[in-house]
Amino acid sequence: MMGSFIFFILILFTGKSAHSCQIKFNPPKVFVEYGGSALASCHVSQCNHVAGMGWESTFGGTGLKEGISTLNTTFDKVNDWNVEPRCFVSFLNDEQNIQKLPFTVYKLPDKVSMSKPKDPMRANYSYDLQCDVKDVAPANSLIISWYKGNKMIHEQKSTRQDRSPVDETFTTTLKVAVEDNGEEVWCEARLKFVPEEQSPPPKRSEAHVLTVFYPPCFIKPQSEMLSICTSSKSSLNCTAIGNPTPVYSWTFTGTTQEGIQEKNETGPVLTLESQLPGVYSCTATNAVGKTTKYFHLITVQGNNIS
Repeated sequence: MMGSFIFFILILFTGKSAHSCQIKFNPPKVFVEYGGSALASCHVSQCNHVAGMGWESTFGGTGLKEGISTLNTTFDKVNDWNVEPRCFVSFLNDEQNIQKLPFTVYKLPDKVSMSKPKDPMRANYSYDLQCDVKDVAPANSLIISWYKGNKMIHEQKSTRQDRSPVDETFTTTLKVAVEDNGEEVWCEARLKFVPEEQSPPPKRSEAHVLTVFYPPCFIKPQSEMLSICTSSKSSLNCTAIGNPTPVYSWTFTGTTQEGIQEKNETGPVLTLESQLPGVYSCTATNAVGKTTKYFHLITVQGNNIS
């Protein structure tokens, strides 16, 4: 009877040891490039009645090693996307405690490319951008970042779970503004691992320069009131910014004449040799739109204004 009781206690004791035995890895996670090699260590603590420990793996398997608490191994020339190394501890009662090492086999993309955006674009309109990533693994670690100038404007994560290499296509929508004209856009692919310092460097696409068309806008106010002397020479400045570069046309409504006189002027500055009071209008036009500016000229004679 006493022998049975002692045997029962021994089973409880050794069973508790198997479940409480702690297996720790160094590093805690392994990331290895396809075809590459990596080192890992398995350590056990709080374990009683241990017969031995070892690694189970198609790469770096060791078999049972007796009388140790730490076991190193090398995963050499890993060419399997589904490797799942396990460290095991064997006890004298033939029980085992097995722990799987978090193990990621990765491959950087062969190519990251961005389709040429629509050219030209129009300010205040939205356009799709496309980024293609060729032959990358694993998909669930893939992050795509979109850049305009030196600023990241959007980030996307793959929703696929493939462990072997895949091709991925991502799209995002960009609303362009006037100030985006001449800016560069590109996309960047990276594999994001935890911890972050284990992540390999990102790979970026070629950059594309945005051409943004926008209607003319005058540098100075839309309308100007000018006091002139009839005998003096003056200039009217109608300079506008726009893309494409605006072209200009001038008209004049005189107070002493009927109708509108067409001025044979196509530049942004009109020089008046002999001045007549009235309203001069300048229209700046490009492929996107046009806008008109007015100059109201009044004559000054001494202290009188006519």
